[in-house]
Amino acid sequence: MLSRAERRLGLESDLVVNYQTWLGYPADRVLSEYGAGTFKHLAARASFGALAPWRYDVLHFYFGRSSLCWDDLPKYKALAFLDLKMAKRLGKRVFMTLQGCDVRLAGESHVRNEFTPCGPGLCGAYDTCVASLDDQRRALIADVLPLCDRVFALNPELIHFVPDAEFVPYANVDIHEVAPVGPTGHDRPLIVHAPSSGDIKGTPRILAAMDELKKQYEFDFVLVENKTHAEAMELYKQADMAIDQVLSGWYGGFAVEMMAMGKPVACYIRDEDCSFVPEELMQDLPILKLNPNSLVKDLGDWLVRWQELAARGAASRAFVEKWHDPDVIAEKMAKYYAA
Repeated sequence: MLSRAERRLGLESDLVVNYQTWLGYPADRVLSEYGAGTFKHLAARASFGALAPWRYDVLHFYFGRSSLCWDDLPKYKALAFLDLKMAKRLGKRVFMTLQGCDVRLAGESHVRNEFTPCGPGLCGAYDTCVASLDDQRRALIADVLPLCDRVFALNPELIHFVPDAEFVPYANVDIHEVAPVGPTGHDRPLIVHAPSSGDIKGTPRILAAMDELKKQYEFDFVLVENKTHAEAMELYKQADMAIDQVLSGWYGGFAVEMMAMGKPVACYIRDEDCSFVPEELMQDLPILKLNPNSLVKDLGDWLVRWQELAARGAASRAFVEKWHDPDVIAEKMAKYYAA
């Protein structure tokens, strides 16, 4: 969405990925297939990574990787970030947008936060993170991110680990193409939850809360899994409320999609991280705030007053129009690119 918005500004912007995922997000070029190690696939990845610093004036990377970082082919790790480093030598502008587990130090997050996906028994990768991945993230923070002209973070917690990063809202939805439909007004409210990663989103806690709530309230609940992005969006239109995530301390791209439809979203917002977010955004934030220790009570309070969700849904749509419009974010990025 950000790339398309950059094109609308008149920039030549290409979205290129090494491989596609089952979610089916569109890209201008998909270089290879996941885990494909044949000469054809390796040549496509390597040639793009080698030529990109010469071909483009700006390289904007995501998730703590460059085009030559192949997480699915770890034996080629010696190539990692060579394209980013070459771009810097050539005087090109380089940017990185961080999203979560790319720089979140699991051990430190576990110690600092009362609620976090990083902990024994919470995330299946925690032991591996503490044993090795956290050291890789520290190397990224110390050796690679300082090479970037600017570093952005979609989750404010990440700025604890990368103090020079700048918070930026998600630009994942073309809000002008998403019609606001609001809560449907079902006699029985329909709640949806879509866990791309259940460990990180706190899905087990949410499912347990749903079981308890069904003993007291009349509502329907849909767990959206194993759907392409297009299929999931059709399901979301039927919802009266969405539950995003209850451990990470911030809302994600799913919440933005739902708010763009005029749907109210419930989520855990970690107060300790909000100082990294513009004060005006926090004042506008329409999220139904949840405490991971009191999900049954917090959600039950809204089920008692679910007729009020329409107003919160309208506020949610206004919020994404103000803060998550890709055209507005692209204008800001264009100024950074040209600086």
